[in-house]
Amino acid sequence: MTILEAIKARVNYPMTDVQAMEKIVGRGLDPAGAFDASVASEQAFQLAYADTLRFVITMVNLSQGGSITAQNMAGIRETANAIYKKYGETLIGDTANPTVYIMS
Repeated sequence: MTILEAIKARVNYPMTDVQAMEKIVGRGLDPAGAFDASVASEQAFQLAYADTLRFVITMVNLSQGGSITAQNMAGIRETANAIYKKYGETLIGDTANPTVYIMS
C-alpha cells in the first residue's frame, strides 16, 4: 500500500488523488512511497492525515456526494485537533485572542 492509499483509506471520504496528494506532499512525503508501521507513526504522516481531515471538514458540502453528520463532523475535528495539538500546530477553529496593551 502507498502513502496515498493509506491516507485515503483512513479518511474514507470521497476525494480525488490530487486533493489527497496535495496534503501529503505539503508535509514532505512521497504519495507513492510505501506505507508501513514506521510511516504511520511519523509526525509528517500524522499531520498529513490531520490536514486531510481538515480538508474534509471544510469541503464537505462541496465534495463528490459524500455526507457527514454534525456528530461525525465534530469527531473528525477532534481527531484532527488531537494530532495538531500533539505537534504544537494551530487547531481547527482556534482563533487568536488579541491582546490590548494600554500605555500611558
